[in-house]
Amino acid sequence: MASPETADARGLFGELLDDAVWADGAGFAGLWVTEHHFSTYSLTSSPLLLLAQVAAVAPRLRLGTSVLVLPLWDPVRLACDVSSLDVLSGGRLDIGIGRGYQPHEFAVFGRSPQDSRARYEETALALRALLGARDSTFAGTRHRLDVPATVLPRTVQRPHPPIWAAALSPDSVAFAVREGFHFMVNAAMPEKAVLEHCRRVRRALADEAGAAGSAGSAAAGGSARSVGSAAGSAAGEGGAGVREIAVNRFLHVGTDPALRRLAVREVARQLATSKALAEGGAPVGGAAPAPLPEELTADELAAAEELLVAGTPDEVTEQLARYADAGATYLIAGFRYGLFPSEAARASMRAFAARCLPRLAAGSAVQP
Repeated sequence: MASPETADARGLFGELLDDAVWADGAGFAGLWVTEHHFSTYSLTSSPLLLLAQVAAVAPRLRLGTSVLVLPLWDPVRLACDVSSLDVLSGGRLDIGIGRGYQPHEFAVFGRSPQDSRARYEETALALRALLGARDSTFAGTRHRLDVPATVLPRTVQRPHPPIWAAALSPDSVAFAVREGFHFMVNAAMPEKAVLEHCRRVRRALADEAGAAGSAGSAAAGGSARSVGSAAGSAAGEGGAGVREIAVNRFLHVGTDPALRRLAVREVARQLATSKALAEGGAPVGGAAPAPLPEELTADELAAAEELLVAGTPDEVTEQLARYADAGATYLIAGFRYGLFPSEAARASMRAFAARCLPRLAAGSAVQP
């Protein structure tokens, strides 16, 4: 989230690239970028362009979208951009997809939030078809391609880059299970809810695989202490049978009580801003409806405390292990949230890389 007074996009993008260069040499698996529009809640309105630059400066990191708001996209245009980025990066792209939730974004793009599920599912299937096959056509109620088309260049990862679905509701989970996608869990869920959701997804995958045969054991096999950090990758379609679950978490590694209180406050500020936008709040002059620190309520701060993975390196590692035990295989770690100071975020990242990452990698079935 950017402050209206300090929303120097070039400077913020420079920090992102500096973080990517550092993470590339620090053992992180990848970097994930979200998609939001028209407010200082996020300046990542063109995530694929940003990731193309990350690919150039960080040659080992995988590149993920968390998430592309599919109802806002034309699937043909998106397939061309995705394919080009996978080639430019040498096959390092992970495609995270979701429905979106901010009415103002939908209104500017001429879309209806009420139509988001149907448009999301149709766009996802059209995107996969275009990436996976030559001479593709499709006929939906919102998108049509009547003339056979082959998207060029073809992706390096075949049949297409891994697709990760932000799936929380039963309908979204069922769609992702049926279509063979990996899973993403957002950062706005408390630990208990995330753990139960991971178990629910694993049960759904096991039920589906049970009917298909041996894939069930492969799907369950990535559960015990297999959390990679910052991102991971499933090589090819379905990771050779293993279906991944990525959990998004706000992180703070450190022992300073004042910094921890500040981290909680900034998580609360980000959540309050997100909630205001979700409820139809409109940016004014691009400024997101972010609360001042004194406007945050005790309940908002308590809810933020539940969402923050924080403490010493040992405490953070132990908390993250619980997600692995519930079936998660990847961690998308957020060290920057709200208006948390850059230097404090970087100190937390450095502590995580030095003290947490080696332990998570050593106990992981999937290398981070």
